[in-house]
Amino acid sequence: MTNVKAMSRPVGWWLKEADARLDAAFDRSLAGRDVDRRGWQVLATLVRRSTTREELLATLAAFDSPAAVEVVVHGLSSLGWIEEDGGLLRLTADGEREHADLAPLIEGVRGRVAAVLPPADYNMLVRLLERLVAAL
Repeated sequence: MTNVKAMSRPVGWWLKEADARLDAAFDRSLAGRDVDRRGWQVLATLVRRSTTREELLATLAAFDSPAAVEVVVHGLSSLGWIEEDGGLLRLTADGEREHADLAPLIEGVRGRVAAVLPPADYNMLVRLLERLVAAL
């Protein structure tokens, strides 16, 4: 049976609402910390490997404009969590510790998503969104 409430809104509304609620969940989880969801994304990207500024901007382009990512990079640099050396951005020891401290908070949000969307549903949702993006 089709959920009438769900069908009363177009897919774009649900996509924007889901993104806004994910942001809000991350904000609540990271409240009182010196980082938000975008800061986490920079830390999580750099914990995997050092990268050039251009590569980082390209990696995060789907989430924010280059100018917005630059603001995040500047803020994290000011905190002493990332540094640039030889043209590569990398986490400092403090940045690595902060990433490790934040990881359980992020996993808590991801766990709530997983509780609502079991793996088969999550995988189906991702496949459907991929098809939508490809078609548009």
